[in-house]
Amino acid sequence: MSNQYEWSYDNKKYTHDDTAPIGCDDCASCSSCCKKMGDTILQDPYDLWNFCSNMKVSGGMAVTFDILVSEDGPWELSYQDGVILPNIKMVEDGRCPFLNEKGRCYIHPIRSGLCRLFPLGRGFEDGKVIYYVLNDELGCEKKDNPRTPVNIKEWLGIKDIDRYEEFQSKWYKIRDDLRNRHDLCDEKTFKDLQMRLLELFYQKPYDKDFFWDFDKRVKEWEDSLRNIV
Repeated sequence: MSNQYEWSYDNKKYTHDDTAPIGCDDCASCSSCCKKMGDTILQDPYDLWNFCSNMKVSGGMAVTFDILVSEDGPWELSYQDGVILPNIKMVEDGRCPFLNEKGRCYIHPIRSGLCRLFPLGRGFEDGKVIYYVLNDELGCEKKDNPRTPVNIKEWLGIKDIDRYEEFQSKWYKIRDDLRNRHDLCDEKTFKDLQMRLLELFYQKPYDKDFFWDFDKRVKEWEDSLRNIV
């Protein structure tokens, strides 16, 4: 098994059409996976589009990336393996800012991709997305609860799952390629690339058809790489 699956619970790989042992008593308001996560809940461009398409701030103004990462916003920027990316900003007691007093997510219909995924991990093989169940160390803390079988596509709750997985594969490649360029260019050039990544994939508002718009930006990003490096 390759390193990306070393945290697998059952040493099995799944597709979104498969059923996997990921159900956990409807969570029963445990919400342990919504606490003390630090800066690990990364937000990708699809998460941004989902937030901006469905959330409003006071006065009815649409949410933007700059609002999300502002001092009072629910996101923050942090270094992830040498690349600057946004993540959900935990509040003072280590809880997710979207967790209500009953231990439930109050933005559940538009929750982030990593929140939808848990307790699954995601890997990539030949440009395709592969899922695996996280082991007890990284998965659900309620180890005594039976792991009930659930269809992965239904668990994720993503309507256009095929296009979503294509996006995830492309986004992974972009981030991985950027990390690998760290030792190939000088500090200023690498910083310029990181700022270009944030500008192109986060700061610039998306079209209603996210996947179409994202693919356009991928081409722009590839042009940026040719021009800078």
